[in-house]
Amino acid sequence: MIFLDIGYFILLALSIPLWIHFLILKRYRQLFKHRFSPAMEPGIKESLWIHAVSVGEVRSLENLISRLSITHKNIILSVTTPSGYDYARKTLTGIRVINSPLDFSFVIKKFLKILKPHLLILNELEIWPNWLSIMEKNRIPVVVINGRISESAYRKYKKCRWLFKKYFNMVDFYFLQSEVHRERFKTFYLPESKLKVCGNIKADEAFALKKSLPSKIEILNHLKLSSPRKKIIVLASTHAADEKIIFPALPALTDKYALIIVPRHPHRTAQIEKQLEKLGLAHATWSRSSRINPDESVFIFDRIGYLFPILAISDLVFMGGTFQKKIGGHNLYEPAIHGKIILGGPRFNNFPDIGAELVKKGVYRIIRNGPDFKATIQELEGLDLEKMGQQALNTVLDQKGSTKCILNQLQSFIRD
Repeated sequence: MIFLDIGYFILLALSIPLWIHFLILKRYRQLFKHRFSPAMEPGIKESLWIHAVSVGEVRSLENLISRLSITHKNIILSVTTPSGYDYARKTLTGIRVINSPLDFSFVIKKFLKILKPHLLILNELEIWPNWLSIMEKNRIPVVVINGRISESAYRKYKKCRWLFKKYFNMVDFYFLQSEVHRERFKTFYLPESKLKVCGNIKADEAFALKKSLPSKIEILNHLKLSSPRKKIIVLASTHAADEKIIFPALPALTDKYALIIVPRHPHRTAQIEKQLEKLGLAHATWSRSSRINPDESVFIFDRIGYLFPILAISDLVFMGGTFQKKIGGHNLYEPAIHGKIILGGPRFNNFPDIGAELVKKGVYRIIRNGPDFKATIQELEGLDLEKMGQQALNTVLDQKGSTKCILNQLQSFIRD
């Protein structure tokens, strides 16, 4: 562990130019401090420690955490990204939310001393050597839920599996999304007894979110939108690479469609506004507007955490992150549970199972470029989108049940 700590300190020192300017802001100084020591007083009872990285992962865990909190009152959720932390603090009011620890041995030991966990639940995959080693040394079980290894991560891990197999085997059990991921995990010499396919928890979460969805009027009021006369296309979780391909096709669509852009990273809103200005498109941004007519302006929603309701009022959805393999697309379960036709690039490797099934059923349309985007929308104009969208909804319903599967199996690890 001492060699790992030395290595981490060297990396931290070398990366100073990349992060030091953030410490000017009080928020980032607190974040840095709390990743060395949790913002909690010592003396709590044994906890059930759950870890997630970002907003998407926190959202996927909401239903599971709600079910666990019925019988386990001392749940602590650690979150890595600032946006994920803020979202968790806002939405998961019944549990403690903290910033996740840095993987220094002395930091992990301090977190353990304060949190006193009897179980650590990691979402998807988090292989941190010190964290796992110290949990094993203290005989605290670790399980991975909704486990997966993306294509790019798998290639990297596989090159050094002689190194990583030790840490993969420190995890006591893996609840996996699919057979594809089971085969990848087996590469690291994990016994079959540690692997169980339960499906993707995001299917259950999408279903749970839909049950508590606001009405269309409430959604429009929150968005400050007048009720549109045109059909709505939502460009969801877009990145710069998506916008470079899709945006040139937008001027030809505004006669028939109201356009809503929900960027993956809202801080890029100014860049998006400049692109729309160059294309001659009138636009309005949520944070700077009082009332917006979506029939007259492209609407940019520059906040995190409200994409799911926005998808509900759409007629067509473009899913961002699908042109870059390293991103691998974003949550396809959310537009699918609303019964929406989805357009996107060929890179949905973060959601290979549902992506392939949606393509097979013709409700995920792969596009290659801007003209293709425009042509696909024109092709869909004469079709019954609602009837087609039922196939998307059925695809999600067929994959429900992961949460129940995980909860049933978790009981053998959880103390009463």
